[in-house]
Amino acid sequence: MPLLSNLFGGGRALEACAVQDSAHVTLGAIGDHVAKIQLAVSVLDGLVIDRNELQTQRYGRSTAAAVLAYKKKRQIVNRSYQNAPDDIVGKMTIASLDQEMRRRELRPKAPGDCIMSPPGLVTGPSSLIAPVRRTQGLVGTVGGNAAPKQLGGFIRVFFQITQKASLEDGYPLAAHVEVARNLLFEHGISLVVDFKNGFTDFLPFSARVIHSAGNPVDNVDDIRQASESARPGVPGVLRVIACQMAGASAGETFRKRSISGRVVPPFVLLNSEVNDLDHATLIHEMIHASKDGPVPHDPEPASVFFEFARTQLGKPNRSFLKAEHALTLSKLSSKL
Repeated sequence: MPLLSNLFGGGRALEACAVQDSAHVTLGAIGDHVAKIQLAVSVLDGLVIDRNELQTQRYGRSTAAAVLAYKKKRQIVNRSYQNAPDDIVGKMTIASLDQEMRRRELRPKAPGDCIMSPPGLVTGPSSLIAPVRRTQGLVGTVGGNAAPKQLGGFIRVFFQITQKASLEDGYPLAAHVEVARNLLFEHGISLVVDFKNGFTDFLPFSARVIHSAGNPVDNVDDIRQASESARPGVPGVLRVIACQMAGASAGETFRKRSISGRVVPPFVLLNSEVNDLDHATLIHEMIHASKDGPVPHDPEPASVFFEFARTQLGKPNRSFLKAEHALTLSKLSSKL
């Protein structure tokens, strides 16, 4: 019988593993099929695997130990020749992993904020504030508009990018950070990027992310679990992942997602396949994360919280951050 989960189904190596003894996955194996096994045991049991093994997609000793722990918990033993579980992924193990992943994929999932946020309605004069110029540390005004209120505080973020997105798309994270940092600075808010192994962590996640609420093809939880495995537990820090995503959305913010039995704080996915000419997707999704739930987008095309990213020349630049959004952004850390 073919494998039924979206994670495992259709993969030649794992389909073979399900029917052939010679295709068992053992210590030393390398490849995308190993990465899927690593993801499954992490998702299902929260098992920790060595970072190097995750990045190289290698069935090393920590992967074998995680598989063994998974099998011991469920007493997966071939009684025809065994008395205790081993650390090999064979027919019984891949069948068990596949069934559990399929059940998990069928659970209802929370949609992204951008999907749920309707277009804004123009109800009065625009509240956009003209840009403010700073000279020698002093706040000035332009065109008679008062300078934005200096709210103070800081926002901490850290970035991850899938190796596939990095190699094929070269997503300009630094440009998005610069835009967000400048806009926040005008309101007295500092943007702090957490570094660990360079500017970004690299995720060995090769699938295109599909976000479709209530649909088993939705694999947002999978990339969030891969993110957690690579860098667990960062309270007070916004987790931002650049990856290849299905559809034309430039990014999405997700909340109320459950990872290893724990509801995680809001996190952001940036679509590496969409070229936002204004590099405003990061600050747009940060605004979503700072709210208590989906809210209407701004009606003004010049606002960074406008519904659509600018992907063509000749359209208005998304370059303004409204004071109301700056206020919730100044409190973002408390929601993480």
